[in-house]
Amino acid sequence: MLATVSQTRSLVGTYYYDRALNKQEKGGHVIASNGIPQYSSAKTQLNYMLAYCSDKYKVKAINIVLSHSSQDKELLEKNPEKKDKYVMDFLQECQDRGIDLDNTPWIMMEHINTDCDHYHMILLTTKFDGSRLDTGFIGKKAAKAAWTASKKNGLHFAEGLEKREKARLKYIQKELGEEKVESVKSGVPLSDKDLEKIKRVTAQNRATANRAKSDRRAKSIAEATERREGMKNAIIQHAICCIKKHLSLKTFASLLLKDGMAFDEDENGNYIVTANNGKRDVSYKIARLGVDISFIDVIKKQEEEDKKHQKELEDKQKAERKRQEELSKHKEQEEKEKIDDSPRHHWW
Repeated sequence: MLATVSQTRSLVGTYYYDRALNKQEKGGHVIASNGIPQYSSAKTQLNYMLAYCSDKYKVKAINIVLSHSSQDKELLEKNPEKKDKYVMDFLQECQDRGIDLDNTPWIMMEHINTDCDHYHMILLTTKFDGSRLDTGFIGKKAAKAAWTASKKNGLHFAEGLEKREKARLKYIQKELGEEKVESVKSGVPLSDKDLEKIKRVTAQNRATANRAKSDRRAKSIAEATERREGMKNAIIQHAICCIKKHLSLKTFASLLLKDGMAFDEDENGNYIVTANNGKRDVSYKIARLGVDISFIDVIKKQEEEDKKHQKELEDKQKAERKRQEELSKHKEQEEKEKIDDSPRHHWW
């Protein structure tokens, strides 16, 4: 059995839906109420609730929906009395957990249009004396009441609450001892003294956990700052080295890679480095690390000038080789012509 809780600011709208006044096939008949005539007309019941409501409170009512698990359908069909017992147990469990049902108007309707019957309970936030109902943690209280009532009646319940209850009992055992755990299991609530101790220990544990969390955060920030500072210094050092020695951007990238940083340029022209921070690879904009990106621009400019100079030199060497080849050809031609023009001597 599950219980879900929501707030309602429109009492009329909620009542019309829960009473299924516009959809008779849902059923919507009243099975229990407090301060509201159970067997009177829908109009009379609504007028009672509106009369009880105070205009001081924006939230007019708490709407609690109780729904059976589909696994319980066959069981409830064979044992319909369990449905009534479950509802009564749920109401008592709510009362035991501080939801003041005795002094507050409420009405509960049953819907029969789904695989398993379910219930809608409208609990006003205005008590009979005009004071406001304490709705603190009412969702958790209702869920716990549904869980306990389900266990009492052998019905299915939310497994998450079972795990939470085991954790709570384990905590009570640790702080208050085995005897208190057995007492709580038997249905005896913790005394104010016990609750005060639990609250005090919980507050101390929370403070210790917060300090530890703060220390871890401070350590993490310090490590990240140190890591970024080291990256910044390495980038500047390699950039200056490349500028002095007229090394290429490719060489600059290889130097950074040796220090664990992959250099790249994104689609927006931002220079970035990617490094592992111990858990995953993280990319940083070099400018965000505090590096003057003009260093890299100088490397790129020098590289372009060097390429231009190298090309000019290659073109000059190529032109010189071509000139030498032409001179060589010209010389060979002159030598050939000289031989052809020389007098011929005959020995006969």
